[in-house]
Amino acid sequence: NRFNDGEINIQIQESLRGCHVYILKSVSTPVNDNLVELLLLISAAKRASAASVTAVLPYYPYSRNTHKPEGKRVPISAADVAKMMEAMGVTRVVSVDLHCAQIQGFFGPRCPVDNLYAAPTAASYFHSKDLVRPAVVSPDAAGVARAKLFCEGLTFAHDTPSLAVCFSIGESLNLVGDVTDCDCIIVDDLVDSGRTLCNAANHLKDMGAMRIFGFCTHALFSSQSTAAELIEQSALDELLIANTVQLPPGTRERTRKIRMCSVGKLLADSIKAIQSGTSVSGLFSTNLGAAVS
Repeated sequence: NRFNDGEINIQIQESLRGCHVYILKSVSTPVNDNLVELLLLISAAKRASAASVTAVLPYYPYSRNTHKPEGKRVPISAADVAKMMEAMGVTRVVSVDLHCAQIQGFFGPRCPVDNLYAAPTAASYFHSKDLVRPAVVSPDAAGVARAKLFCEGLTFAHDTPSLAVCFSIGESLNLVGDVTDCDCIIVDDLVDSGRTLCNAANHLKDMGAMRIFGFCTHALFSSQSTAAELIEQSALDELLIANTVQLPPGTRERTRKIRMCSVGKLLADSIKAIQSGTSVSGLFSTNLGAAVS
C-alpha cells in the first residue's frame, strides 16, 4: 500500500529466509513508481535473508539510454538502473528482448542477465497465416540483427523467408530487398508512437507487398490515441504484440488490428530452468505456441 503522500509501503508477509525469490514485475507506465517499487521489493527480500533474488522483468526500463552521445551532458540511464538494482542486492536478472543487448554488460559478473526472445511465442501464429513468399523486414537499420534472428526462426514447408530492411535518408524511406508480391512481417522490439512501424508498412505497400503484418514485443503506445489511430489507418493488416507491458486503456477500441500473445510460458520455463540449473538457451529455439487474443 501507500502512505498518504504517495510513498510506497512494502511489507512481505511470508518468511523468505534461505529462499530463492523471483520478483516478476514489468517496469512500464508509470515507470518511476514501478522502478522504485521493484528496488524496494529487492531490498525487502534481501533484508529478509533470502538466499537469492532474481528480478524477472518482461520490460527493462530506461533501455533506450545506453550511451552518452559526444558533447552531451546526459546520464546513461540503462546502466544507472542496473547499478541501483545491484545496490539493492539483486543476484540475477531475466528480461525479454532488451532494446540493446549491451545492457547485459551494465551488470557485474556476480549478477548474470538472461535476455529472452519473444520470437518463439509468435512463430505458430505466423505459421497459421499461410504466408506467400514470406519476407521479414526490419523497420530501421538498427534492428537488422533482430529481424535476421526472427527470420532464421521461421520455417515453412515451401518457402524460405527473405530479409529486407527499411532505412531513412533525410525525409525519404528506402528499401534494401525485394518485397514484390510478398507477405511481409515487420519485426521490432518496441513501438512507442508507432510512426516508424506505420511508415515502414506504408512504404512496403508502395513497393508491391501483399499482406503486411507486424510483430512487436513491447507495445508502449505512450501516445495511445495517436499510435492506435496510425496503426488503424496504416497499410498494416495485423500487429501482433507480446504482453510484456499493459496495453493502454481504449487501445483496442481505436484499432481492431492488434493481436496479443503471451510470454507467460517463456518466463515460467526460464524460471524453471534457472531453479533447476539447466540451460536457458534452449528456450531460444523452442516454438512455444502461445495463445493469441
